[in-house]
Amino acid sequence: MIAHPNKPTPYLSIVAGLFGTALLLGLLSVTAFAAPEKAKAEQSQSEPAGAEKAETEKATLRNYKYGEKLPPFTLNTLSGQGSKTFTPGMEGKPSLIVFFSIRPEFRQKRSLALLTAMAAMVDQYKNRIEIVGVFSDDQGDKVVTDYIKPFANKVTVYADPLKEVNDRYGAFMMPLAVMITGEGKLHEVIPYTYNIRELIDGNFKLLLGEWTKEQFQASLIPAESSAKTEEEKEYIRRVNYGKIMHSKQMFSQAAREFANAIKIMPQDIAAHLELGFTYVALKDWTKAEESFKKAMTIDKESDSAIAGLGLAYYGKGDTDRALPELENAFIAPEPRLEVIIALAEIYEKKGDNTKANRLNKLAISRLMTLYDQRWK
Repeated sequence: MIAHPNKPTPYLSIVAGLFGTALLLGLLSVTAFAAPEKAKAEQSQSEPAGAEKAETEKATLRNYKYGEKLPPFTLNTLSGQGSKTFTPGMEGKPSLIVFFSIRPEFRQKRSLALLTAMAAMVDQYKNRIEIVGVFSDDQGDKVVTDYIKPFANKVTVYADPLKEVNDRYGAFMMPLAVMITGEGKLHEVIPYTYNIRELIDGNFKLLLGEWTKEQFQASLIPAESSAKTEEEKEYIRRVNYGKIMHSKQMFSQAAREFANAIKIMPQDIAAHLELGFTYVALKDWTKAEESFKKAMTIDKESDSAIAGLGLAYYGKGDTDRALPELENAFIAPEPRLEVIIALAEIYEKKGDNTKANRLNKLAISRLMTLYDQRWK
């Protein structure tokens, strides 16, 4: 099939035809508990943790692999210094490029907060490192310029309104931190996450020789908590039983286990999220909405809660409320597959076929990866 440039291509229908609708739905169900979340309680006891998990979830640039030399670029700066050239690894310094934009509005908070944190990191390491920003947007220059005034002498921010450098490097989301060795080679790519500052700091320590690789990996492993109470053990048992039942599509039984877990520890977010996604599987959109709203009272910035709320709104047919939540969820480090598919459908209905096709292609790429993993 040849895609018409002005018409959305039914990629999911093609995949369903190739592999069967049942397998497609099965692969989608695999993603129900796949998204990472910042609360430790959301991790199953059997999940890989710390360094091991970090190694398996490494992101990269679309156009460069780890260890490859990154190209210099020349752009105008936002601080009025005119055109400047940035050369990765100049003077043998480890460096960092932060690709960012402030649109949609929900992306602004993360991008600007990250720039502030990076200015503080320059204070910490002085002239031993170099940090720059690449503002990949054609609107909002004044907002960013005003914001960076207090630290403009610490972090140079380049204007990339046509996304020339963004596309040349192959940045796949924003904000995105690209870490570079003193030789100018790609070292690490870090999507925005709740502990991005700690990850960047650890990588700089590694690049500067302050830490060994073993010390860096050890820093990624969460500290051992104190001995669990009987209440905590029962809570974990209920949540894990619920996950098993969900994976076997025993959704009503899974909902019962998650509800019982909530009674034991109502202020822990994990069971609320699991219950919400179980109601999504049951297409009980009202109860799903309630669960995710309760989760957001515990952590209003939970990527999974935001994603689930958007899916609940979309399931109820409330596209106007669903779209901003789903767009917010899409910029998570690893957006849920259901979020990508829902956004593609919304943009297709709105007639924005360029965005719809791009999201459909991303969804198919994720589905093919899941298919390969399932049959290895």
